[in-house]
Amino acid sequence: GRPAHRLGLALRPSGPMPEALRHWFGALLRPYPVPLRWAAVLFFALGLLVQWWRLASFTASFDQALFYQVLWSTWQGHPFESTLSSELSAAVTVHDLPPQLGYLHIAQHSNLLTLLAAPLLPLLGLWTLPLLQVLLLTAAGLVLFRMAQDALPEPLAVRLAVSYFAAGTVIGPLVENYHDLCAIPLLGFLLIRSLLKHHWGSTLLWLVLLCLVRQDAGITAFSIGLWALVRCPGSRRQGLVVMIYSVAYVALLTAVVQPQFGADLSDRFMQEKFAPFMAGREGGGTLALLQSMLQQPGLVLQELLSPPGRTLTFLLAIALPLALIPLRSVDVGLLIAAPLFVPLVSQGMSALSVTLRYVMFLVPALFAGTMLWWRAHLLLFQRRGFRRCWTGALALSLVLTLTSNPYRSFSALIPDSFDPWVHVSIPGMLRRAATAREMVDLVPPLASVAADTPLLPRLAGREVALRYPRNDTYRDRDGQVRPVDWIAAFPAYYHPYRQVFKTERGVERALRERTREQLTSGRYGVVACRDGAFVLRRQVPSKPELAGCMHRALADS
Repeated sequence: GRPAHRLGLALRPSGPMPEALRHWFGALLRPYPVPLRWAAVLFFALGLLVQWWRLASFTASFDQALFYQVLWSTWQGHPFESTLSSELSAAVTVHDLPPQLGYLHIAQHSNLLTLLAAPLLPLLGLWTLPLLQVLLLTAAGLVLFRMAQDALPEPLAVRLAVSYFAAGTVIGPLVENYHDLCAIPLLGFLLIRSLLKHHWGSTLLWLVLLCLVRQDAGITAFSIGLWALVRCPGSRRQGLVVMIYSVAYVALLTAVVQPQFGADLSDRFMQEKFAPFMAGREGGGTLALLQSMLQQPGLVLQELLSPPGRTLTFLLAIALPLALIPLRSVDVGLLIAAPLFVPLVSQGMSALSVTLRYVMFLVPALFAGTMLWWRAHLLLFQRRGFRRCWTGALALSLVLTLTSNPYRSFSALIPDSFDPWVHVSIPGMLRRAATAREMVDLVPPLASVAADTPLLPRLAGREVALRYPRNDTYRDRDGQVRPVDWIAAFPAYYHPYRQVFKTERGVERALRERTREQLTSGRYGVVACRDGAFVLRRQVPSKPELAGCMHRALADS
């Protein structure tokens, strides 16, 4: 046959393969319209560039380090182990114990799907998780287009997918630290597509994988099943199965499995996120929370509506890239009901953040539900005025997202503060990164270390890594408290931000105070110091020639 024909055969999946995977690969390999290709390429390039810059400039932070340590430990044969995760446990935050070597992150989140990336570590190392995040979110947009292409005219399907790539609910999570929720849009779209096609096998496959993302991903799956039961006549039985499985999975995991590894879900996370409902209750997981909510419907309504201004702003912001259509769609309402309920009743300023990772739970509902709305309103898209309004809304959403500088990912170009002016230039960030890299490279690969947040992602691939100055001791596998062998810190990193940001000011002060204690006690000595960064080693004398550098690094002014 012709070469092109042979190439096409080579690209096609062959041999035994589940039907769901054949559909997925087949859809991804078909050509895409040129505007969508550009949108996907720009989205992928932006994500990859920002993730590279965050690691290269030492602006990635704690979660990046935590997930890398979980993945590194898994590859070493200790799935879920993380001393960094232990720092967030109730034993440390509530009972004031040192972090535990051997602590399993599954006590907090059962992100089983993330662990499947462990075999990529020898090949990609520190870049494994950022690349995975960018790939999954890009693939989700392409799958959304294929799903929309089955139901809508191609120009409308393209517009919907481009809206996905330009939405703040997607760009924000794209440019932050790695998070285990980045697979939810892709798997959510695939599950909805399978239900629309009435495929039992692929529905079950994507359902299982979606729930494996994390235990609370079952909430998104439940709403998808509810939508199928109510709005998808040919898949009502599948929808009922999805609902039953997701409820059973969440209940089994949170009430039976996770408590076997620790009480963090009940003693810390539930208490922090749902404090009004858990008041006066010691412990208690998902089932206790649901019981409390059923007993207090008035409080549930109050939490859903308050604060009214921020709630309304949040709803408008997540619907803006889609020209506010999600606010009018029954399908969106059903698909989003359960995952939206959680942030509305949760505590904390981050619960209603448009660019925070938790909006990933809402993305399948927003975009797939809007696609379903369009099936019955095709004439509206033919109006040039509406298309212009949609373009304007999308552009406004994109500008607001980028100028808000989510996670300071664009701080090289956008000031962290305008009044007073706070901005570290690109050359300044590169000089700072060179200093940080020099300090990090001095720490032996497998030695126990405590480091402050900017340095942690580069030092997390080891058994014991802690966040300094919060912790510099840990409990070993036998429960004995031990000090770390190395400490790496960079107080000068926070200098530009301390006049504006309370958190950075507090971290810098704590770094100085704790380091003075360590040096005064003689437990650690200075082995390296440069430009406000330093490395300490346990039970060695300080180098006299570094005294002046350390005095400047620990100076109060």
